Amino acid sequence: MQDIAFGLGHFLEWTFSILTTMGWGPVTMTSLILFFGLIYWLRLQGRYNRKAKQDGTLA
Repeated sequence: MQDIAFGLGHFLEWTFSILTTMGWGPVTMTSLILFFGLIYWLRLQGRYNRKAKQDGTLA
């Protein structure tokens, strides 16, 4: 059981060392994806609201 725990610990340590060598890249990419996803979603929501208002189904 201890071998599994230490193996998992070493794997996670190796994974996080890769992230630290990448610097701010993962953080920047995640932020950009979230930002553009938010813009896309808001544009779609605006279309849905306009269509619902036009059809008279806007609550």
